[in-house]
Amino acid sequence: MVLMFGWMKISPAIQQKYYPQPEQPVAEEVAEPTSPSAPVAEPVLTTPSLDAAVDVVAETLAELAPEKLLTLSNSNIVLTVSSYGGAVVSAELMDYPAENIKDSAPLVLDFEAAPALRYEGLSITSGTLVEANGGLLYTALLGNGQLFKRSLRLDGEYVLKVEDEFVNTSDASWALPKLRLPTGPMSNPEGVSGMKGVSTLGVDTFAPTIGVTHWGKKFSKMNKGESAFIPSAEVVPSHPVDWIATKNKFFVQILTPDLNAATGFNLFIRRDGEGKKKVESEVSAALLYDSELIVAGDTFSRSLSAYIGPKDFGFLKTQGMEQTAVMEFKSTGFWKFMNPVMYPIKRALLWGLIHFAPFGSYGIAILILTIIVRVIFWPLTHKGTESMKRMQALQPKIAEIKEKYKDNPQRMQQETMLFYKANKINPMGGCLPMFVQIPVFIALFAVLRSAIELRFSKFLWIKDLSEPENLFAGKFTIPIIGWDALNILPILMAVTMMWQQKLTTGTNAAATPEQQQQQKMMMIMMPIMMLFFFYTMPSGLVLYWTTSQVLMILQMLVKKTKTA
Repeated sequence: MVLMFGWMKISPAIQQKYYPQPEQPVAEEVAEPTSPSAPVAEPVLTTPSLDAAVDVVAETLAELAPEKLLTLSNSNIVLTVSSYGGAVVSAELMDYPAENIKDSAPLVLDFEAAPALRYEGLSITSGTLVEANGGLLYTALLGNGQLFKRSLRLDGEYVLKVEDEFVNTSDASWALPKLRLPTGPMSNPEGVSGMKGVSTLGVDTFAPTIGVTHWGKKFSKMNKGESAFIPSAEVVPSHPVDWIATKNKFFVQILTPDLNAATGFNLFIRRDGEGKKKVESEVSAALLYDSELIVAGDTFSRSLSAYIGPKDFGFLKTQGMEQTAVMEFKSTGFWKFMNPVMYPIKRALLWGLIHFAPFGSYGIAILILTIIVRVIFWPLTHKGTESMKRMQALQPKIAEIKEKYKDNPQRMQQETMLFYKANKINPMGGCLPMFVQIPVFIALFAVLRSAIELRFSKFLWIKDLSEPENLFAGKFTIPIIGWDALNILPILMAVTMMWQQKLTTGTNAAATPEQQQQQKMMMIMMPIMMLFFFYTMPSGLVLYWTTSQVLMILQMLVKKTKTA
């Protein structure tokens, strides 16, 4: 009897301490009848059951459970998955070293600070994570008879298949809230240098009615705040997407949900630095899902594939839905009209880099490509050079026309053009050797900016063709200019350009001393300008331009020897 009365006394205190007290019955709102004859439904009273209280306790205990990590791997990738939300906290890419040194450890994309594929908007703390059916199975109790299940398995080299189930075992409908499913944050690996005005971080989206949008080109116009991640949804007009990608210079995450499943997206940007020196240092993006009503005893399912790996054009092409667009080989906006010309050139250059690289030397591949380009464009460059020489030979006559009609500019223009026509001279012909190289130069720049094949590719003294040479980096700083490393190729390029101009113009090219002085200034200023322009560019790009100029010089020397 003492024990019975003692239990009756302490039981309410235990119940209050460990279990939430049942709330008072609440009448649900009932819509007013649409007509006087419509019957009025009786209010339905709902009272939390003991099962709900037990679920809350289970959730509380789950919060205290230590995080469990399991790996999902193949020969290409090792994914680390957390028992907190079934999220991916890191991806280790086995074929890509983290540093440009011998025996470097594989590159790791670290998402621990903001795990990938963890639902935001759903109260998930911890759950059970086990190996099952060649993959991983995650289960979490959400309370009130609601469960979240997720299965993860690798499908191919870098593709993770994710299947989610929201299970409602209760007797009432479950209003699944709006959810956000993020990628992991992306920043550039150590050692990747940036170019002023060119962002190597980006977010891309694809929708059939809109096409591909490269949001990285619009980062500078977005909100520049100070917090860790700056939501810019007010700048980005959200719309349904078929996939969303977050990328750095060489690696990318692409989330591809079920068709018409994702109703929108948003992105986050972190910037470092202050004032005009503030630059994007980390980006993230997410799929947005609308709310769903899951009736009692029903299960709602959705799935997606997540690509976490290199910007490999060949592999991305097999995924369809224009996922190769993350390479940015196609222009958007104003320059879109150039795609029929530029896109095939970029594809051809990438193919050449891969197939002309004996023993993995992409430097030799660039040399071979340069020779091929020179051969293809030789008729145009030869014609341009001949036109320039004819212009130089006729400079005295042109000077006479200018002097004769100096008081009548319109007549002077007419007479000059008639003179050009009579002597079969194209005044712009001398620019052809430069102009024909510009499309190839732009195409090669786009390839070097994204092609994973060039990463850490060595050639002669160059350690990485996708980066400037950066010799003696950090050992000195040139005042005002700010250069803190030695790049030999841009200097060699400036010297060869000066030599080429001297061979092109000759010693008696101008008819007057003023014209001779102008040519001398151009021979000095143009190479200096190009030196500043190329100094921080990828060494592979400078190697192409320098080799092209050396071939042009050899061509001119051979021709000069034959005419002599």
